[in-house]
Amino acid sequence: MNYNAYPWGRWIKWGIIVLVVLIIVISSISTYNGLVQAEQNVERSWSQVESVMQRRLDTITNLVEVVKGYVKHEEKVFGDIAEARSTLLSGTSDIESKINADAKLTQATKDMLVLVENYPELKASEQFQNLQEAIEGSENRISVERKRFIEAVEEYNIRVKRFPGSIFARLMGFSPKEYYKASPEAGEAPKIEF
Repeated sequence: MNYNAYPWGRWIKWGIIVLVVLIIVISSISTYNGLVQAEQNVERSWSQVESVMQRRLDTITNLVEVVKGYVKHEEKVFGDIAEARSTLLSGTSDIESKINADAKLTQATKDMLVLVENYPELKASEQFQNLQEAIEGSENRISVERKRFIEAVEEYNIRVKRFPGSIFARLMGFSPKEYYKASPEAGEAPKIEF
C-alpha cells in the first residue's frame, strides 16, 4: 500500500515511526528507572542489616563491660569481640568482610556466654539479664533484615536478568548482586558443654 498516494499518507507514515520510537524510549526509561529503584532497595535493605548489626554490637559492647567486671582473666574473648567490632564499624569494609566479622562476633559472644556459666552471681545480675534479652531481640531483628535483604537482591536480580531488562542492564552497567551468605560455621551444630 502506498501511503504517499493519499493526502495524509506521508503524515501517517511519520506518525507510525514517531509512535514506535516513542514506545521504545518510554520503555527504556521505565526499565532503567525500575532497575535503579530495585538497586536502591538492595542498598536500603543492606543498610538496614548493618543498622541492626550495629544495634546488636552496641548491646554486646555493653554486655562485655558488665562481664569484664566479673571476668578479669579472659582477654581472648574480649579481643575477638573488639576485632570483629572494628571491622563492622569500618566504613571501608565490603559486604563479605562485614558478614565474616558478624559471624566472628556471634562466635565470640557465644564463647563469652559460656564463660558466664562459671560466674553465677553474674548470671543473676539484672543488668546482665536485660542485656542478654536485648541481644536475643537483636538476633531476631537481624534475621528479619537479612530476609528482607535477600528478597531485595532477588527482586533486583530478576529485573537484571529478565528480558528485556537484561539488555538495558548490560548497556547501563547494572550487574547481578550477591545474596547474603551465612558463614561456614552456621551449618554446624553448636557445642554445649556443662
